[in-house]
Amino acid sequence: MPPPNAQRRGHLADAAITVLAERGSHGLTHRAVDATAAVPNGTTSRYFRTREALVSGVVERITARINDRVQAFNVRPLDPDHLEAALVAILTLMVSEDARDALALFELHLEGTRNPRLRETLTASLNDRRDLLLRQCRAAGLGLDEADAMQLEMSVLGIVFTTLTTGTEDKDPKAAVRTAVRALLSRRLHQKSAVPAE
Repeated sequence: MPPPNAQRRGHLADAAITVLAERGSHGLTHRAVDATAAVPNGTTSRYFRTREALVSGVVERITARINDRVQAFNVRPLDPDHLEAALVAILTLMVSEDARDALALFELHLEGTRNPRLRETLTASLNDRRDLLLRQCRAAGLGLDEADAMQLEMSVLGIVFTTLTTGTEDKDPKAAVRTAVRALLSRRLHQKSAVPAE
């Protein structure tokens, strides 16, 4: 039997994301992932021995995909007039380019309320996304702190959650994301202007 390979592992993680998005947390089984991935029965359990390992693989896959999307964004020092647009683009890419990723993540967050080990995994992933956002925003010219970055991350997650789980007509969360970014920028710029010159 050939050794496991990263490409097949990624394919199975993507199938698990689809299962989570379409069937919910209770539908996530090794057999369901095998069927969705169109692979022989038992393939998923070979790569992810337990359900916990499968869930961790999903979180890793989503986090890596977010990282790739954000790193691909051409961040450069920006003047205040263009900074808002850059941040909105980055934040929207982080969670809304593929609704399946967001839906799978929300399913796991709900499961995490009953699973302390999963909650730890999700918290670590959230902190990783916060740190990524922090680095990217600083590179774009905004001196955020950790609290600012976490506020934006949590705000965007809430916006996308509401967009995907309610009957809102507008399925594009950019307007609401822009409002959240604008509020933070306004506060930060106000604080900066309020600091007396030495």
